[in-house]
Amino acid sequence: MLRNAHRAISNAARRPELRRTPQVLARRAFCAPVAVRPLHLLLYHYTEDADVKREPHRARHLAAARAAEARGDLLLGGALSQPLDGAVLVFADGAAAEEFAAGDPYVAEGIVETWTVREWSAVAGSLLQHVPPPPPFPSYEWQRFADGVAVPAGLEVELPLDGRPGRARIPPCWQLDVWVDEARGFWRGEVRRETTVGELRSLAARHAGCSSEAVTLRLDGAPLDDDAATAEQIDLFGRKGALEVLVEEAR
Repeated sequence: MLRNAHRAISNAARRPELRRTPQVLARRAFCAPVAVRPLHLLLYHYTEDADVKREPHRARHLAAARAAEARGDLLLGGALSQPLDGAVLVFADGAAAEEFAAGDPYVAEGIVETWTVREWSAVAGSLLQHVPPPPPFPSYEWQRFADGVAVPAGLEVELPLDGRPGRARIPPCWQLDVWVDEARGFWRGEVRRETTVGELRSLAARHAGCSSEAVTLRLDGAPLDDDAATAEQIDLFGRKGALEVLVEEAR
């Protein structure tokens, strides 16, 4: 019986018609995991005679599109033709799509009468392999969040009044509060995404009234030895409650 089963499997592997029956394809479709990567479509609706009206502004529009592509925001874009009444631009992030439209000369000069951003759940196609993974939430870039999502305290939040999803980001500059010890109390300092561990150590040393060499920073119990690492790289905003400042007392 086992030999017969093995022979049937071998025959199916050699014969395409046995591998592609509706039943087999249905089982594969059911069993195969579908990785949904939401993209974002920026949909433009053009004014009449857009082919003529856009010409004085086309160079600036294309320059903005190429800059967005260089940043990794814009994946694909182009005008709808026959008739030329709009355009579709594919973005990896919805906030990036909105920011592009807000600064696009076509929008500012009235070539685009209306625009909207729609989330697109793409599940097939070779383009998906070029889509960068979404940044962790929260990040220093604007990110949308769904209704009912608990937003961490301290984020900069925008809640549109037109029904669009809210968005949030880590503030460009935020305050770090760390308890040092009874003698020195709280150390408070401003932090940006590019603030380095070395800069934090120097600020902590200034607060403690000692040299930087006398200060050890620990995050989740592990020492921060790389002075060039930034607050963004070590996820300091999300882990600020786990930061410790240890001061070696002078002998």
